[in-house]
Amino acid sequence: MPRFTFALSCFALAVAAGLVGSGAALAAPSEQAIGQSIQRAMEEFQVPGMAVSVVHEGDIYYAAGHGVLEAGKHGKVDDRTLFQIGSVSKAFTAATLALLADEGKLEWDAPVIDYLPEFRMHDAWVTREFTLRDLLTHRSGLPLGAGDLLIFPEGKTSHAEVVHAMRYFEPVSSFRAKFDYDNLLYIVAGEVVARVSGMPFEDFLEQRLLSPLGMSDCSATLERAAPDAARATPHVLVDGELQTTRSGITPVAAAAGGINCSARSMTRWLSFVLAKGVLPDGTQLISAAQFSQLLNPVTLLPSPAYLVEHAGSYLNAYALGWNVSTFYGQPALSHGGGVVGMTAFVMLLPKQGLAVFAGGNQMSAAPRAIVNDIVDQFLAGQAQNAGKDWTAIISGLVKSGQDAGADAVAKAMEARDADSRPSLPLERYVGSYRDPWYGNIRITLEDDGALWFYSERNEPLQGPLEHFQYDSFIARWTDRRLNADAYVSFTLTPQGGVEGIRMKAVSPTTDFSFDFHDLDLRRVD
Repeated sequence: MPRFTFALSCFALAVAAGLVGSGAALAAPSEQAIGQSIQRAMEEFQVPGMAVSVVHEGDIYYAAGHGVLEAGKHGKVDDRTLFQIGSVSKAFTAATLALLADEGKLEWDAPVIDYLPEFRMHDAWVTREFTLRDLLTHRSGLPLGAGDLLIFPEGKTSHAEVVHAMRYFEPVSSFRAKFDYDNLLYIVAGEVVARVSGMPFEDFLEQRLLSPLGMSDCSATLERAAPDAARATPHVLVDGELQTTRSGITPVAAAAGGINCSARSMTRWLSFVLAKGVLPDGTQLISAAQFSQLLNPVTLLPSPAYLVEHAGSYLNAYALGWNVSTFYGQPALSHGGGVVGMTAFVMLLPKQGLAVFAGGNQMSAAPRAIVNDIVDQFLAGQAQNAGKDWTAIISGLVKSGQDAGADAVAKAMEARDADSRPSLPLERYVGSYRDPWYGNIRITLEDDGALWFYSERNEPLQGPLEHFQYDSFIARWTDRRLNADAYVSFTLTPQGGVEGIRMKAVSPTTDFSFDFHDLDLRRVD
């Protein structure tokens, strides 16, 4: 047996048998202590509003809103306020597949092409071997976030275009060899649900999962939320100031990260997972056999250094829509989520009967800090070395990353040849350029003499091109909330004509979903 498979198998057995950590009773923190942790993180990360849920030993221990729906306004967040939970939705998508598996309508290890005959990967052998399990476990061999520009920040894309695009992405590693997070394959998984069930994924999710759980105020997409529901407004920091924004998540991305939910309803989801697929009335909605499939580790991934240092985490892996690891020696399930202007994080300690969720309406690491801190408080009387200041730890990591990113950008600007000039007159760069999976962009020459970048698929991706050096420019997006300026480098033919464009984010801290580097734009006029 290969070494990595053996390690995963041992870890799965340890988790299942309860050999990792103990199930001793926890010393629950007071509601006041939880509230203080939330408030401190909100202040540190400048988050206007938060929704937080805690389930402990089968009971709702805490479900509340903090702060405001929108900065500078009076509307308060409460336990019924809807927040976009981003990729925390992935575990729900996996659960919809489990429901269909229970009905005998699909098998985890059957090829995707059995259900979506039009599905293709770049390699014919991979296409034949690619299974439903592969869709959910980030081991495709594709680069990190491959194709996210189809849906992010506001991509105008259809489900069929996402499925079709998969054939154009060239792998960066061997199939099933390593972890690289992917959103588009979850959209493909949603299309499998639709094809097998005979109804749109969003309908299936709401009717077959959210409704039985009593999560009636939650919706598969923002557009499907009740018109009169209170919704948190997304925010981003621009030059240190809070600004409202659109999340940009479209209905096409529902299976990857579209769910909207409240603190109160999230307690129902947390309880359902802790109960291994059993509803409060005792109904086994997802069989024990299929629920175990959801939580079995599949793909190894590195343990974050800060969790190794501060929480002794080890044997980090990805299951079906869940990270599986340890926190202070206890088996833990977790997942983060983010859309433009909102983030979320969830952690469950099954042996302890504990689950915590936090969602915030600012694009920050506050939910992770809050969840870690609350779980830490529950473990304080039991776990060695518990009692950490997770807000300070995570804030320090964020600031270090920001400083490193700013330093990298400054060094690049300092090292450039500021005296260089483009090889050609600016009008020679004007034209349309096409990437096979992304589509068209246009370069124009405006009246002020500046080149301008326009994306036909993603309206926010437009802005002037500032000369960097030689035939490379920097796209300064007019919407400064994106925080994703990109190098635009023109390639020339041997005859001196413009052949194409390659792109790359200027800052290493740019969100990976701006996968400019995966574009190979070729001139088409």
